[in-house]
Amino acid sequence: MTDPQAGTRNPGAQRRPALSRRIWDAIVRDVPPPPTPRPRPSEEQLAEGHLTVGMIDYAIEDAPGGDVQGPDTLIISAEVPGHGVLHRRIQCPLSMPGSGRGLAGQTIGLRHTTFDPEFVDDVLVVRWPPAVDRALEPFRFDGPGALRARVWSFLAGFGYVVMWIGIALTPILLCGMIFGGDMFTDLPTWFHPGIALAASVAAVPLGFVTVAVCNGRMAAALSHPARQDGQ
Repeated sequence: MTDPQAGTRNPGAQRRPALSRRIWDAIVRDVPPPPTPRPRPSEEQLAEGHLTVGMIDYAIEDAPGGDVQGPDTLIISAEVPGHGVLHRRIQCPLSMPGSGRGLAGQTIGLRHTTFDPEFVDDVLVVRWPPAVDRALEPFRFDGPGALRARVWSFLAGFGYVVMWIGIALTPILLCGMIFGGDMFTDLPTWFHPGIALAASVAAVPLGFVTVAVCNGRMAAALSHPARQDGQ
């Protein structure tokens, strides 16, 4: 026996989705997902890549106002015969923000694994401009006054240590003398907080003056070498 209500049972099962849902499904279906970023070649692959001479077009600085502003991003272009112009980007080796502006227009040597003009991360710089090489070289004292300059530099470093020890100990000793407590109970009997406080306070200007004098003498030693005997 046929149930007369069988055809009308569960009318919501065949109900069409709402208009807004159909529009959303159409948008999601028609808009492709964003492409997956292309992985950067490894250092070994880049080291065996094609050697090209390029130019630094300009530098991009981090947006101002951030908590930490990092190195600039250098935008590089290289014209390869038969393949057009390659566009690459790389982080500036100089950490000071804004230092990349002075490198614009200078040539560099780079390696790349593909000739894709828009594969911006496919780059390994093998030769930087001379200004970068000079900035990354460790500082060395050269010339006839180099030995005296090293001595004054060592004394200036000692002055820095004395100054910062005084800055660190002064508030600690001052708080111990004002608020008391058990801060000085375990120290030797010959230790006098008042004398230690006076010494730490005096260490700050003493260290500052030592640094200033030694830096001045170091600069003088480099700019005015020792005179030779008989002159």
